Amino acid sequence: MSTPRKPDPLSDLPAGQSADQVGMYHWDVRAATWTWSPEIYLMYGYQPGSVLPGLELVTKHGHPTDRRQLAAVFDEARRTGQPFSAQQRILAADESTRAVVVVGDVEREDGEVVGVHGYYVDLTTARVREAEQLSELAGEAAGLQRAMASRATIEQAKGMIMLAYGHDPAAAFELLIRVSQQSNVKLRDLADRLVDAVQAAGEPPAQARAHLESILARLSVAEDV
Repeated sequence: MSTPRKPDPLSDLPAGQSADQVGMYHWDVRAATWTWSPEIYLMYGYQPGSVLPGLELVTKHGHPTDRRQLAAVFDEARRTGQPFSAQQRILAADESTRAVVVVGDVEREDGEVVGVHGYYVDLTTARVREAEQLSELAGEAAGLQRAMASRATIEQAKGMIMLAYGHDPAAAFELLIRVSQQSNVKLRDLADRLVDAVQAAGEPPAQARAHLESILARLSVAEDV
């Protein structure tokens, strides 16, 4: 009987991820028996020794949307004699969902596969933490989008004040701030109301339009020179 190689339970983890716990298993193919360490029972939501491990139990707790079921991975290792690493989800008996990496290798005797052994590596906490970080990033991105939209509206309001009063950008912004403080209305909301009110008025006042047209005409002439 050949000496089985010992798979490394942590070598196939995604970069930067750590394991909650690691459990060992052994499948005696000829005897059709399985051995699990206590950690694997717990991953499946059972107390150690309370159920009989095997492919039937693995199939029962496989996640239905996983492209490839873990029982098929084990069976392929038995048939092909190839080592493997598979990322899977477990629908545990306690109704939790566990994210695991399962690594394994085979044992041979006279060229025949007589056993499969390896490790389960529980990544659930790492995956939850990753999801939380993605959620936080999404929240930050949404906040940035709102801030950018608010900034654009404030710039519109500043432009209207600059045109109407002949202010420079700093003076127009100071005027917006002063009115915001006096009216106890947030600057963003004040800018929204000002832009909405001007746009709702329809056609701009003739004087304002004539002034803008004269500026555009001067700029056009300057560029043509």
